[in-house]
Parts: sequence; C-alpha cells; structure tokens
Amino acid sequence: MNDLHAAVEKAFDYRGDVTLDLKDGRQITGFMTNREARGTGSHPQPFVEMMIEGREGLLRVGYSDIVTVRFTGEDASTGKSWEEWIAKHEALKKAHASHSH
Repeated sequence: MNDLHAAVEKAFDYRGDVTLDLKDGRQITGFMTNREARGTGSHPQPFVEMMIEGREGLLRVGYSDIVTVRFTGEDASTGKSWEEWIAKHEALKKAHASHSH
C-alpha cells in the first residue's frame, strides 16, 4: 500500500474534517464518507467521497488528483473511549452516593 492509500484509509477512519491538497492547487476540506481504493464498475479509478459544509450531496475526488491528506478538524471521537466513559460514570455515581448521606 502506498503512502496516499494509507493516508486515505486513516482519513476514512478519522471522525473529523480532513483537508485534501489537490494537484491543481485547490484545497478541499470536509468529512470523508467513503473511499474506493480500486474504483467501481461505473468509476474505475480510485476515489474518495466527502461531505462539504454548505454543499448538497457528496463531492467525489479521484486519488490521482490528491497530493496530500491533512487531518485539520478535531476528531469527534477524541476523549470518548469506552474506558473514559466508564470512569466518568463511576465518578458520578460516587459523587451522588457521598451527597445522599
């Protein structure tokens, strides 16, 4: 797997906005909703699909147009691990228990 494919896979798993730097100089920032590393029957070249704020539908960008993938938005899952949730929940239970006496 080359660097671009690895970056796209990480961007797909990321739960925040990413910015794609394109070969034509444009930068596209949005949430990556899909990627097809091998393309599909109707779109044989590899591509990503992104939700762009203020734009209807998904924007499709070919891998061949992408220079870099940058992780520019905060990952919405940061700090929301199951272990952290349990720890906070237990702390709240203890706090309520100590106030009820």
